[in-house]
Amino acid sequence: MRIKRIIVVLVASGVVFGGVLGFVQFRQNMIKSYFANAPKPVMTVTATPAVMQDWRGVVPAVGTLQAVNGVNISSSVSGLVRTIAFQSGQDIHRGQPLLHLDSDVELGDLRSAEAEMALARVTYDRTVSLLRSNTVSQSALDKAEAELKVKAARVAGLRATIAKKTVLAPFDGTLGVRKVDLGQYLEPGNTIVNLQDLSRMLCDFTVSQKELGTVSVGQAVRMTTDAWAGETFEGVIAAVEPQVDAKTGMIGIQASFPNAKRRLRPGMFAKIEIARAEIERTVTVPNSAVSYNLHGDAVFVVKETAGADGKTIHEVERRVVQLGDRREGVVMVRKGVDANELVVTSGQVKLENGSRVDISATDLLKPAAPANP
Repeated sequence: MRIKRIIVVLVASGVVFGGVLGFVQFRQNMIKSYFANAPKPVMTVTATPAVMQDWRGVVPAVGTLQAVNGVNISSSVSGLVRTIAFQSGQDIHRGQPLLHLDSDVELGDLRSAEAEMALARVTYDRTVSLLRSNTVSQSALDKAEAELKVKAARVAGLRATIAKKTVLAPFDGTLGVRKVDLGQYLEPGNTIVNLQDLSRMLCDFTVSQKELGTVSVGQAVRMTTDAWAGETFEGVIAAVEPQVDAKTGMIGIQASFPNAKRRLRPGMFAKIEIARAEIERTVTVPNSAVSYNLHGDAVFVVKETAGADGKTIHEVERRVVQLGDRREGVVMVRKGVDANELVVTSGQVKLENGSRVDISATDLLKPAAPANP
């Protein structure tokens, strides 16, 4: 009797266990069937055709601006500042006095030296007269002449020193902030003020030696700066270093840019583009169409297929592309996309290979316009 009960229990347990397993398997099969037959979600994107266009390549570089003439003005002699003849930020001309140092001591020495020179000249003239009458020897005349030259040299030296007590502007330009005050004692080399000629700017930069054949003096260059975003400055190459840096393989170049409006300033960093001579026919797409990745840059290309109901279905194909130069919001595609193929320009975040899309006429990257109150 006990054995029969055990058998009944085992049979009942097997039936229950089998039913549970069968239900679980049935549920999993139904879930798989649902997802397999469920319609793919449609993502809204914007797209634009790839364009075939003429592309002139550029040699990019980064440089630093400097004025065509720029210097920290200083005095070559020492002395007390007697007068200051300029204001900070003032435009000045070449030869304009900027500062006067005290020269009272030197003026006193000059008057003494001029008196000694006058006496030496009288002595020399008297010796010349006496030599004609054979009263003195030739050696006496030579000594008088040498003495006159020594006195004249001392006078000239003092006059030069006094002239240096007045500091003059070496060229036309714009002054910076004054670094001295009245009554201050200046040592030779102490900075008085900075002077910059802003009429023309120079930009120093380097390019690889492999680009040496593409650059030459007089060649046009373009420059952009962070200070004037969106604006391009046109210039020319003024000089090319004759020697390549053996350590880096780079060659120095200097470009010149007109600066009539004085918007460019020394010390600015600038991005330089040197246009190559050759023109290349290539496919281009907007920068926003490219998904940049360490494993390879890619774009989503829109493909049209016919659905079961005869309607057109848009699906995307992810393609790894080989890119070239970038310029003005577009990028060169050397490999991976053909001209006139439709590429997704916004809404790629949720896309994968084979995703269905709906092409919108509105750029998804732009914020929506505010509603009218």
